[in-house]
Amino acid sequence: PDMQRDTMLGLALVGLTLCGVPCATAANTPPNFIIMLADDMGWGDWSRTGSPGRTPNLDTMSRADTAVWFQRAYSGNPICSPTRASLQTGRTPARTCIYGVEQHILCAEGKGGCARGEYGLANATRDSKDPYLSGFYGKWHLGSLSNRGVGSPDCYPKANGTNCQSGYWEVDDEGSGPGCCFGVDSHLDVSHPLNFGYDEFVATPECAASATTNCGCFFFPSPHNDTPCELGHYHQNPGQAPYNECMQYYAGNVSGPARTTKGATPSPPTAPGALSIEPLTYVSSVDDEAFLVDQVESLVRRAVAADRPFLAVVCFHGVHIPYVATPETRATYPGMTTNEQDYWGTITQIDAQVGRIRTLLTTLGVADSTWVSITADNGPEVNPAGGQGTGNFANPGLTGGLRGRKRDTTEGGTRVIGLVEGPSTLGVKHVPGGRVEPTFPIITSDLLPSVLDALGLPSHDGRHLDGVSMLPYLRGETVERPLSAGVGIHGIFSFGETNHKELPNGSYIYPDICPDHSNASALGDIPTNFSTPGNQPQVSWAEGNHLKIFGCRTKKSASGNGWQFFLYNLTSDRAETTDLWGSQRSTAQAMLQRLQAWHVDVLVSQGPSEMGCSPATPTPGPPTPTVPITPTVGMQNVKARCSDDSGNHLGTESGSAPNDCALHCKATSSCEFFSFSTGCNSCWLYTLCAPPHPLNPSMVYNWSTFELTRSGTVVR
Repeated sequence: PDMQRDTMLGLALVGLTLCGVPCATAANTPPNFIIMLADDMGWGDWSRTGSPGRTPNLDTMSRADTAVWFQRAYSGNPICSPTRASLQTGRTPARTCIYGVEQHILCAEGKGGCARGEYGLANATRDSKDPYLSGFYGKWHLGSLSNRGVGSPDCYPKANGTNCQSGYWEVDDEGSGPGCCFGVDSHLDVSHPLNFGYDEFVATPECAASATTNCGCFFFPSPHNDTPCELGHYHQNPGQAPYNECMQYYAGNVSGPARTTKGATPSPPTAPGALSIEPLTYVSSVDDEAFLVDQVESLVRRAVAADRPFLAVVCFHGVHIPYVATPETRATYPGMTTNEQDYWGTITQIDAQVGRIRTLLTTLGVADSTWVSITADNGPEVNPAGGQGTGNFANPGLTGGLRGRKRDTTEGGTRVIGLVEGPSTLGVKHVPGGRVEPTFPIITSDLLPSVLDALGLPSHDGRHLDGVSMLPYLRGETVERPLSAGVGIHGIFSFGETNHKELPNGSYIYPDICPDHSNASALGDIPTNFSTPGNQPQVSWAEGNHLKIFGCRTKKSASGNGWQFFLYNLTSDRAETTDLWGSQRSTAQAMLQRLQAWHVDVLVSQGPSEMGCSPATPTPGPPTPTVPITPTVGMQNVKARCSDDSGNHLGTESGSAPNDCALHCKATSSCEFFSFSTGCNSCWLYTLCAPPHPLNPSMVYNWSTFELTRSGTVVR
């Protein structure tokens, strides 16, 4: 491999498992782990579900003798960052106060208002008796990766009277002068993979292209790079300059300077335990999936050569927007639009790297001792809908006939691909042609318990894990998920909020939103004080192999505090069409009570006795009434001013146009203005608790014009 391939490591496998205490390993060979996570990939987006996308390698993996296709695999949340937290920690993301994207870091001790740090996958392999080599590659989205400031290669000087390039934020470091630094996540504290036990990482802070990800960045002191960027269907107007927002890669290493330039040789460690985090200063390969697996291959080869076990986690950027396939891959989908070619081509490129990894493991003789798995962070964007990119291009994502989509806690938003190929050395059951499991549910938070189980380790500091080890199922020792291991998922969006269609007159229709009535409400079974951690308006709770209750808070508030609940049998009704609350009332009531007890336990984790990211006993209030909005350019004051000044950034949500951002801001408590990013089709929601602007004292918000000014100059 060339030196670029030697730069990092990684891979994201979503193995999942099931005993609450360590189980004995079947052999003395320590297991390896390769964990893969796709982004926004729908349950119906791969070949075995009838997808138009070609995924021969996923199909082959699913039919391996030690593999299981879990048809009820779930993401820990219907959106990105919370699921990624659940994958790392084995816990619901609410325990670490993560409800939305770029809203809260994965708790590192003493950072982001957290009293203690979370314990993740690489912490577990580091605590093993064996000398694991670990790496993380791809989309992190759990905190800022760098705050080097002016003088770093990811910053450039700002000329007077100019604005920063999209994706860059203005900074004014003492002694360095004004500059523009890459910082889509700069409002968050630094919280990166090295804080959670990884030896190396090559990662982006959030969404990025599935082609030429590091393209569009400045790489100061050189001028803006002129490398052609592959834009696929996003370059539809030859008469206009293509929009290409930088999505900066960073490399980190625990033992010395990270290798961040093409062809660089490793530098010796500067000091024991030194951390090095630097921006990559070259344009990555056109096929971003292949670039990430280059890093995985480097890690695996180095580990095998040193006779060390390994953990590689890779979080692909595809098929989140901007999804862009290579021209060669697009050409394999004739007869489709360029948009469709890019989408299904990106799926095929992910698939190709799954095959590459499995071939590598076989070639190196470690396939029988390596756990390989893949899942996704949430369901797909779909069309017609108001999700990211859908205002410009019809998103081809498929749920396979499941209800809802990304952002919903119904099946379409959280049921995802779930393939686990267990290692023979852990005693995994061999079945020729693999197993298809239609009812046994797994979730991303099952991954850490599985790794702990395989390593013979207990829960860190006795912390409660929401996931369970899946090894008993993989070994054929159990067929039913324990009742005590309920699958709980929250959602920060109102149900159906983005599953809307714009009419020709500019208004919207919402075909599937939270209803204002239910059997549970009619029977008086909904507690008037029901609430969720973080006051999130959606929740689902599944128990055993068949039943699930779904709850949503209606904005009409027709009963109690606006909550409605429904009971579904997912074995006979995977599309969630028939509410069984009335006919199985006692079962439903018992499940709701266990859900409430779980919420109490989650709030304890948030409190000072554990994570310290929230008061010990928060008491969420009812939804804040909204007021009519008058669109303005760039931002909008739609709420009364908040009462504290702890920070002004509420989070980042998806949107395909400024009007979507206005709707998000209108529905978000304390939101006072928003900005719209066309690069990621994202809405940045803010509250201004007290002028001047909390991020920059020279900024002042004008309440009359809804404009943000710096020294009298309108900046947004």
